[in-house]
Amino acid sequence: MGILNTVLRAVTWWNGQTLNTQFYTWRKGVKVGEDDQGNAYYTCRQGKRRWVIFNGESEASRVSADWHGWLHHTFKEPPTERPLAHKEW
Repeated sequence: MGILNTVLRAVTWWNGQTLNTQFYTWRKGVKVGEDDQGNAYYTCRQGKRRWVIFNGESEASRVSADWHGWLHHTFKEPPTERPLAHKEW
């Protein structure tokens, strides 16, 4: 990793996680799961905050409905523990 990559990670969020996000995830994050696109989902030990580390481009539409509901505290358990029941329409 070069100096330019380190500087870019410190000041840009669209190239992946920033250094602050990486440090916060390392210190307080607990990985709860991963989706089919390789995005990793975390929560803090107290359970108040939830976030996603994207695999590649940071694009919110890459989050599935199951994980979106969990991220926004609509569902208490993550989809890895209690999958969302899908309707067969």
